[in-house]
Amino acid sequence: MGHGILPDRHLGENVPGTSLLDDLYGHGTRHVDTSAAQLKRGKDGIILIPQPSDSPNDPLNWPFWRKTMLMVTITFGAGVVGAFGPIIGAGLVDVAENLDTTVGKLSMITGDLVLSIGLILFLTAPASVIWGRRPVFLLGNALLLASAIWSAVAKDLGSFTASRVIGGFGMAPIECLVEATVADIFFVHERGTWIAVWSFALLGGICGVSIVNGYLIQDASWRLCFVIEAALVRLCGVLLIMTILFVPETAYVRQDVLTISGLGTKPELGEKPELDAKPELSSASRDLSRSKSSSIEEVVVESKAADIESSKEVPQSFLQLMKPWAGHRFSDQSFLKVGARPLTLAASPVVAWGILVFGTTNAWLVALSVCVSLLFSDPQFGYNFKAGPVGLIAGVGPFIAAFLGNLMAGPLSDWTVRYMSRRNGGVYEPEFRLLMIIPLFISTTMGWFGWAISANLKELWIGPAVFYSLINFGQAVGAIGVVTYVVDAHANYAPEAFASINGLKNIFTFGVTYFVTSWIQEQGVLRTFSTIGGINVFVCLMTIPMYIYGKRARSWVHRTPWMLA
Repeated sequence: MGHGILPDRHLGENVPGTSLLDDLYGHGTRHVDTSAAQLKRGKDGIILIPQPSDSPNDPLNWPFWRKTMLMVTITFGAGVVGAFGPIIGAGLVDVAENLDTTVGKLSMITGDLVLSIGLILFLTAPASVIWGRRPVFLLGNALLLASAIWSAVAKDLGSFTASRVIGGFGMAPIECLVEATVADIFFVHERGTWIAVWSFALLGGICGVSIVNGYLIQDASWRLCFVIEAALVRLCGVLLIMTILFVPETAYVRQDVLTISGLGTKPELGEKPELDAKPELSSASRDLSRSKSSSIEEVVVESKAADIESSKEVPQSFLQLMKPWAGHRFSDQSFLKVGARPLTLAASPVVAWGILVFGTTNAWLVALSVCVSLLFSDPQFGYNFKAGPVGLIAGVGPFIAAFLGNLMAGPLSDWTVRYMSRRNGGVYEPEFRLLMIIPLFISTTMGWFGWAISANLKELWIGPAVFYSLINFGQAVGAIGVVTYVVDAHANYAPEAFASINGLKNIFTFGVTYFVTSWIQEQGVLRTFSTIGGINVFVCLMTIPMYIYGKRARSWVHRTPWMLA
């Protein structure tokens, strides 16, 4: 039992996601003969997981500058998407008066937005699996730009709602495809840092927009927010142009490629073999064995003639990379079959846990962002601030907290992977990522109960602001743990897994935004946010059984044909 993780009785150590990561420094291991095993390694001797092919067109083999420019573009897009959701959150009271409606009805538009994201994800995920990531990103960016322009000129609540729904369709690729894209181009020990960069941009956009737009709404017009979004941040379609230039297709058919993803005894006769990779994306031949004493004796890996052929491929030209579509399918399966996979994957304990933790914690944070204008602008709650100060409260502290959280969480997550693997005989288990939920639990528990008490007592604004920041800090750190765990556990099914997680998360958020304001008005700040804090504690504690039984859960998923059909 590696660090409290129960071993699997069916596949032994050949459970998808379990990887030999560091045989050079792991305790109790024998060094692998790299000339025989043909293992590809990083500069520090870490075994590269997944193992790249020899093709220069394999995204895992792309030069660092190309990967960096892709991530810069996606990170910029994440900031735009993050800002687009709560763009008028700091001034809901002012906007409601301008549109001759109530704050409750206007806050429901946020619910409509997140619902549109959640529903369209069940189309974007299979589309990205079959036709690739690039065309989905391009279409999403075009829709987002159109939505921003439409929102700026909307004349009534109905038109404004429709424009935001279209914006939700455009936001969807950043919701579910970034995680898959990171898995396409980075190795296991690199993913945490890059996920943190993307996560910071997303949270930074959410928090940062409130700082600026609060005063725009107060002193100019809420419509100006969308003019700036469309004309300045997205000047001449900056994001769309950057995507065309710097986001080539990352989906790749890696046939007959050396892949190390598990180690241990072979399944006994009659047992189902492991299903570690989608047949249409990759296939590997491997025979990894361990002795009864649990020290690694040998790693034997077959390489095929296809590897030799791939090394002779000519690198794609810049113009070839710029094509909006690769021109071929990445999966021969039908759209309906791939489209059903997010629904079946929801039964995976890994994905179900991700929905529970990532979904609920995000939903409550969205609910708080919807309520912040009401709580600080309505005299009945004791503050009576204008939109500008509300924007500062909702933006400055949470922005700093999100920055610090991601700055710490990304490198810490990857360091934890290497440290725990070396303490585990060089073997990596995705459950090591779950240690990042500890700061999420501590920070958000303090934040929710602190917010409930301080806001109820109508203390000086700095009290609720600090606790709001603590919630954002915990969310930033916890998001890294959830995303990297799911990516590593279901790497070849990342688009479908995150379509399931984000889709159901957004459906839940949609429901929350419809009743949260009336909930506060009926039960008060203390009871409402104390209840949310209690739910948050329960949800975080569900990580303990996930850590203990996670390996067995992964084994069960990959021995259940209908789940990955």
